[in-house]
Amino acid sequence: MTVTARILLPLILVLVIFTLSVHVVWADSTAAGSSLGPVLPEEITFPPNPLTDWAASNNLRWFGWANGGYTWSSTGLGLLEVEPRENRFGQTWLLNQAALVLERTLTPDWSWGFRAEFYMGADAALLRPVNGFGPDGRKFGTDFRQAYLSIHAPVLTEGGIDIKFGRQYVPLGYETTMAPYRPMYSLSYAWIYAENGAIATFHVNPILDAIAGVTLGVNSLFKLIGRAPCYILRGLYSPNGQTKLVGTLYTGSRPIGSAEGHIGDWQTLVELQASHDVNRWLTLVSENNFGWETRDPGNKSNTSQWYGTIGMGIIHVNRFLDANLRAEWFYDVDGSRIGTSAHYFEVTPGLNIMPTRWLNFRPEIRWDGATKSVFGPETQTSRKRDQWTFAFDMLLKF
Repeated sequence: MTVTARILLPLILVLVIFTLSVHVVWADSTAAGSSLGPVLPEEITFPPNPLTDWAASNNLRWFGWANGGYTWSSTGLGLLEVEPRENRFGQTWLLNQAALVLERTLTPDWSWGFRAEFYMGADAALLRPVNGFGPDGRKFGTDFRQAYLSIHAPVLTEGGIDIKFGRQYVPLGYETTMAPYRPMYSLSYAWIYAENGAIATFHVNPILDAIAGVTLGVNSLFKLIGRAPCYILRGLYSPNGQTKLVGTLYTGSRPIGSAEGHIGDWQTLVELQASHDVNRWLTLVSENNFGWETRDPGNKSNTSQWYGTIGMGIIHVNRFLDANLRAEWFYDVDGSRIGTSAHYFEVTPGLNIMPTRWLNFRPEIRWDGATKSVFGPETQTSRKRDQWTFAFDMLLKF
């Protein structure tokens, strides 16, 4: 396949999806007031009964999901050498996530809460934390992805302050680890792991939140990673219900993972993100990242750098279908992120098919390219400069 064809094919697929989407949107007979997009598992409620009534009166809720799928790769069978996504095995079926969540939510007055989020499967194996527990295989593991206590204090600001103590997601990036909270099966190169620590959210006013916190480092289960904690500052500005602007500074000894041989002294990551609901059918997302790591032993110039940009479009065709597109450029300047210094590209069009509120199917076609030969299974000695993957997953929510 020629380079021109490799570039044009994803663009043609995107054009076809967009054309079909526009046609169906105009033909859709769904009522104007109905919601579009996937339903989150916590929004799926049980029929009223004494147990759910008691739970609601105590701000308790429990829910979960199961997620798995298949990936075909043009580079062959097995673990892919460049794996920026959770569906990282070619020609393989995976049970990615089986998750259960028990949560006590906060209220606007003085209140306390918690969240215990246990999951198992191939994603738990991929993201097995330092000091983790359970099976230690490549395709099956167990983990508490979140396990924290929370407090809401109606002080200092108009909306008060929320504080979380324990293992939790670091508020960074548009995409996330857990399947129901991201639009596609696969993930971007810039996607980052979860952490644990203490993070406070200051609800300054209805349009501005400020976040500050301390974490123990990359993918830690209550264990300090590196020689010092990590620190995060983030601002979220929503001037209206359609637009959100986000800026993040994350710095520390080991806030994010490094490629083998590139664990340096201090890392810093800056993120700028914007999302905008053009209308009820279309959401646009832009995310830009820039980072550096000092005293990298794998880099003769001492300081390693990386940066990139992501663009996403989400079309809510109707209440049964979303059409998604992600395009990304990522430059691993010194090989400290992926392992090989190169420019990396990916284009991924996909669908989110929602026949019911509790069931999603997400097929996608992905093209990855690089300026060096890096793609192929780990057992393959000859690499390629690009890679096609076709993947689809099923997401069951309850």
